[in-house]
Amino acid sequence: MPDKMWRVVDLLDWTTRYFEQHGIANPRLDAEVLLGHLLEKSRLQLYLQFEMPVFQEHLTPYRELIKKRIAHTPISYLTNRKEFMSLEFYVDERVLIPRPETEQLVETILKEKTGDAERLLELGTGSGVIATSLAVHHPEWNIIATDISEPALAVAQKNAETHACKAQIKFLSGDLFEPIKAIDPTGEIRFDWIVCNPPYVKKTEWDILSSDVRDYEPEIALFAGDDGLTVIRRLIAEAPEYLAPNGKLILEIGDTQADTVRPLIDAEPAYCTYKLLKDYAEKERIVLASVP
Repeated sequence: MPDKMWRVVDLLDWTTRYFEQHGIANPRLDAEVLLGHLLEKSRLQLYLQFEMPVFQEHLTPYRELIKKRIAHTPISYLTNRKEFMSLEFYVDERVLIPRPETEQLVETILKEKTGDAERLLELGTGSGVIATSLAVHHPEWNIIATDISEPALAVAQKNAETHACKAQIKFLSGDLFEPIKAIDPTGEIRFDWIVCNPPYVKKTEWDILSSDVRDYEPEIALFAGDDGLTVIRRLIAEAPEYLAPNGKLILEIGDTQADTVRPLIDAEPAYCTYKLLKDYAEKERIVLASVP
């Protein structure tokens, strides 16, 4: 980036070309997001102020962001922001970056809910976007969110606090249902909903993941054994013990896992019904199973 008087439009054009040369998938969008982040302006505001000069106080950190982006650091980690269910969340390398398809978990729960004061358990909450989004929509719900990663829980708590629902969500550290066993050894607590976006990537798929994902996002939130089903098997087998009458288990699966997940549910007699819901790409990605 040579020394000159830079305007917004010049920076965006130069950065777009530079990103294209380095194989960045969305060069113009990424340039706009990074510059808007530094200048505290929306993409629309950048376009309305194309001729605005950008001075050294912003050019220096902008260069650093560009270097990190061509090293394939994800945009969300560079800006510490990700939108989910029309809410803005903080994210960093401690947590998986929320994907748009995961919004369907929340949307399905909101659509299928049967009562006003639901009791919900989220397993592997990560950044807390699912639990927090549901708490924002239903402040009367009782929510517990667990994660095996204490650093991830710190991010989840930060997001719950930002959206004024930290008091509504009880965050617990531990592996899947273990924290529930610890606080309820007699097994009296039951949930209307158990929701999880589990790790489901096969270990053998490491090499085919994009470097943005493979090199930066936490492995514990991505990989689940040689077949990608290690956590999913446990969820399907153990969830009925914690579901209230008519309770539901809902989880996300990989876009090629539907045919291997169906037999797992069929083999568990505790479920009376289940269905696999398609995402917007017409892939079966959401499991919704009910107990009597």
